[in-house]
Amino acid sequence: MTRLTLVGVALAVLVATAGVAAAAPSENARESSPASEAGQQGPPGELPGPVPEFVSDVHRIVSDFLSGALDGSLGDSLSDRADDFSGA
Repeated sequence: MTRLTLVGVALAVLVATAGVAAAAPSENARESSPASEAGQQGPPGELPGPVPEFVSDVHRIVSDFLSGALDGSLGDSLSDRADDFSGA
């Protein structure tokens, strides 16, 4: 029984120290953090440009399907839109 208790305590200590080590930031993260220095979060640079019209149309078709406003099947509607986009 004492041996089992000793193994349990050792295992608990091992799990606790591994969790603390995993949660701690690395030395590199602490030393080089330009976002924290500038008071910013997120990626540097500008936002990407707007998506092509095709992507907006796909979102509209899926939204119409989910709301029940789409006449026909979702697959057929998306396929038709893809054909329109590709020029087929």
